[in-house]
Parts: sequence; structure tokens; C-alpha cells
Amino acid sequence: MRCESCGVSVDPAHQACPLCRRSVQGKDDKHLVSNSWYPVYEAAEEQHASSSLVSKWLTFLAVSVMGISVLINLLGNREVWWSLTLMPCVLYVWLSIRHTLMSGSHLGGKIIVQLLGLSGMLLWINLASGTSYWSTGYVIPFLMMAATLLITVICCSRKMGWREFAGYLLTLILLGIVPLLLYAVGMSHVLWTAVAAAVYALLTFGGMCLIADKGFRKEMKRRLHF
Repeated sequence: MRCESCGVSVDPAHQACPLCRRSVQGKDDKHLVSNSWYPVYEAAEEQHASSSLVSKWLTFLAVSVMGISVLINLLGNREVWWSLTLMPCVLYVWLSIRHTLMSGSHLGGKIIVQLLGLSGMLLWINLASGTSYWSTGYVIPFLMMAATLLITVICCSRKMGWREFAGYLLTLILLGIVPLLLYAVGMSHVLWTAVAAAVYALLTFGGMCLIADKGFRKEMKRRLHF
């Protein structure tokens, strides 16, 4: 049997053309839109709704924990503001669950989110404790080098890894200069770690251009607009 609308051959057992969704006689059959040949993927919709509900509950729980901790701190001992140290930890846990474990985003994006979240948490704790800049002087530069190394290893272990992670690796290379900027503005007092992070970023960029294939170099030129 042939469909008069699009001209394709249709199995006689079917009442409508699976291509144009019209009846095989060429007339519209609106009730066939809900035919079982093209079912609505309710399972995917339910899974998305369930994930959204869990995300909302996580957000509510995180806000509640931070609010209660601040309230207890205000009503209790105000000499030690321990709630300011707890808040970034709660936010980092929320970020890890919501944007890493529950997220379907790219692995490179998850690594960058973890790097920024962990760096922000440590910097917040550092500023709240009032001690010297140990986070910007030591921890954050080594975290950036570790994240860059991790994505580099992933790129080398995957066949199309260089092209797949090009944008994320370029972002980490640019972030590798941040410790040097923090030292320049006085938020870090350790020069060698800042220089090490910047040099490692430049070496990674040079190694990428030498080791990667031509497709990767074209991708980098396209992203850098030159």
C-alpha cells in the first residue's frame, strides 16, 4: 500500500503513514497522532520531573541549614562566627550534588565547576578565619595545576579527547594565570606557586599545539579567532 501524501510504501497492517502521520487514503486522521507507533516518552519526562524535585529539595535543605546555623550563631556565642565557615561548605556540597552528581553536563565542565567551587569555598574559609592567604598562596594554584593535568590525561587517553575537551582545557589554561594576578593585587604572598601555575599552563598550551592533531589546532584557531 502506498501513501498518497508522501508516496512511501506502507505496510497494509498500518492505518496511517509513519512518515507524514496521515491515513493511507490521504486524509487526516487526527486521532492517530497519539498512536502507539510513536509513543510519548513519559518515562523521560517523569525522570526529569523527579530530578527537578530533588534539586529543589536540595536547595531548600541547603538554605535551611545555612539559615539555622546563622540563627544559632546569633543567639549563641557571637565571638566566634563559625557559621561563616559552615556556609561555604554547605554551598560546596550543594554544588557537588546538583551540578556534578546529578548533572548531565560534560565531564570537562564538571571538572571546572568543581575547581571553581572548591577554590571559592577555601578562599571564603580563609577570609572568614582571618589568617594569612594560605588558600591563594598554595592550595588554589595546585588545584588549578591538578585540574589541568587531569583533563590533559583524559585527552591523551581518549581518541577524540583533544577536540572534545579543547574549550575546557583552554579555560583551565587561562585560569592558570589567576594565581599570578592574585599575587599582583596582594591577595597572595607566595610567588613561586603562582609562577609555577602560570608556567604549567603555558607548557600545557605548547604541548597541546605540538602533540594534538591538525583538527585540534584548527579548533583552537577557531576558538581564539585567529
